[in-house]
Amino acid sequence: MSQEAETGEPLSMEELADLLAEETATDPDEFARQAEEFDIGSPEEAETVSE
Repeated sequence: MSQEAETGEPLSMEELADLLAEETATDPDEFARQAEEFDIGSPEEAETVSE
């Protein structure tokens, strides 16, 4: 993992995407294009489900 992740400081979205692209052996631009396909809402918008 990168030094940023080990320091406990939050990564920027770009740093996270670059790190994930590197770890998955994916081109960073291709990784970014694929990531745009996901619609991830904020935790505040999440639906609570109880079993």
